[in-house]
Amino acid sequence: MITPHIHKRAIERVREIYVAVFPVPIDEYLSVEVVLAGYQKDSDMQEQTRVRATVETNATAIQDLVTLCDRIVDEQEEIESYRLLKFDQDGIHVLSPEDFRSFEQEYAHVQWGCC
Repeated sequence: MITPHIHKRAIERVREIYVAVFPVPIDEYLSVEVVLAGYQKDSDMQEQTRVRATVETNATAIQDLVTLCDRIVDEQEEIESYRLLKFDQDGIHVLSPEDFRSFEQEYAHVQWGCC
């Protein structure tokens, strides 16, 4: 049985939030930044769909967040870029997606050959 004392100790508090925001044009003079969410087919289980959002609460998920945002920019004609932000007790910080890209992602289209 979980006592109230043990339950309080088992809760992991959110200390920081990572958010990707995308500029979306309102008209020819104004754009707003928005947080996107959507569905994605699970590559391991084709009959299931995963909900994906451009908000994370764990630093270990940032690499996946950057991969998702890069895919959104590649696939959505009207979206050309995004900003990666970190919210914590010290304020809002702008992060560089380059710092979180994997080697495979950066060089995904490299072809190897014999010399």
